[in-house]
Amino acid sequence: MVFAILMISVGLYVYSVFNGTPWEKRHHQGQMMKYLNEKYNTEFVFFQIDYNYLSETYQGYATPKNYSDLLFITEEDRDAPLGYSDNYPKVIWNSELSSAVKVKIKELFPNLNQSTFEPLPIKDKAMYFGPHIPTYEEFNVSILATSIPIDINANWSQVNQEQELKKMQELSKFLKNVHFPVLVEVRYYETEMNEKAKVFFITEEGEILPK
Repeated sequence: MVFAILMISVGLYVYSVFNGTPWEKRHHQGQMMKYLNEKYNTEFVFFQIDYNYLSETYQGYATPKNYSDLLFITEEDRDAPLGYSDNYPKVIWNSELSSAVKVKIKELFPNLNQSTFEPLPIKDKAMYFGPHIPTYEEFNVSILATSIPIDINANWSQVNQEQELKKMQELSKFLKNVHFPVLVEVRYYETEMNEKAKVFFITEEGEILPK
């Protein structure tokens, strides 16, 4: 009897190590739902929640209630200020819902480099600016965090800076009005992206931050 109980206990422990526990899955699903609803002010539907035993974190799969084809990931992230991170902005950007935003950006910045006009992981950009980037650190960058680069092949010191700032302000207002949840970077450089580049961040709240 004691041996049977011991074997069951060991089995449950091994199962929880690789699969998590049902009560923790329920807890994290509820917390993820709350996190997403508050962050994006949108209703979401959860389909599944898994446990990643390598990182010892929980991952959830959800879609916006009104767009069931837009599946994205939310995961437990101990480095994020709210405890979770998600790739919803990247999924939205790659969908038809971003069409109006893309048109607006191309209208304001007709000379942008369209070959780089795709969502990029923020953490990968440390190779351009070095590992200690104050502006990125201010965002409490998470594993899934992405931004949309608007690359302008020009030296910031040689452009009409007042005009460029007005463009950014107009884009900032547009993004805020349409509630489009992306972090945008406007990057000015001549030949290659490096520490000499001038970068402006337009946050999801519409704030413009220079680097």
